[in-house]
Amino acid sequence: MSVDVNSAGEHRSPPGGRALFDGFPYIVTRIGRTPLRHVAVLPADWSRQHLVEVAQRQALANRLDTCLCFGPGDALFIAADGEEAVSGDLPWGVPVADRLELPVELPTSPELQARRAALALFVERHRSSGYLVGDGLEGGRRATTEDRERLSGQNENGIPRGLVRCTGCGSFKGDYLALGGEGSGDRSPRVVLVCCRCQNHNRCARCESRLAEQRLSAYYYDEAGKTVVYVAAYVALGHRCPDR
Repeated sequence: MSVDVNSAGEHRSPPGGRALFDGFPYIVTRIGRTPLRHVAVLPADWSRQHLVEVAQRQALANRLDTCLCFGPGDALFIAADGEEAVSGDLPWGVPVADRLELPVELPTSPELQARRAALALFVERHRSSGYLVGDGLEGGRRATTEDRERLSGQNENGIPRGLVRCTGCGSFKGDYLALGGEGSGDRSPRVVLVCCRCQNHNRCARCESRLAEQRLSAYYYDEAGKTVVYVAAYVALGHRCPDR
């Protein structure tokens, strides 16, 4: 899989001369496949190895594509599944800050505070207008003839075929046939993965609680509404640690 937080399968430069934040080092977290990029500065006097360890812990907890930017032309991309790749390109997009917690407490040095202030100005300067619908990962795959035969209809309890109740959490998981298509404007029947609460692996790097009630960039089955509901990755930006 690609570990690029800019686009699937390729590294690119910012369009239209968009500036890149130069307050190195910092971590960038990709929010689904939306333009949103969460940025968090790290101490400049930490060793490279320590910075890498912090970024790895961040990616492992959030399960979101992550990039550690050491300096111009020097970045480490860490995919949500842990795959790593070194790149000379830096991630770009619509920056946000102070929404995802880090796995470590940062010092209150004047140098770090100055870069945090610079990041706040950068975020304000590049703030986006408009709103988001989905996060670009909700499309599933196009249903085959076999899929339609296997998943069409409901069982004797009125549950869509392909879904089973998890013995651990009691919610449903499995394959769901979306006859009207899901995501990307494709209206052909598609198969989407439904996750139960046990499969919600997106955690806060600081408090280790879930970033959302359901897994990010995934569907869950709403038993009361008898439908599937998609949870976009940007829901994670609303998380707050219980002690905050």
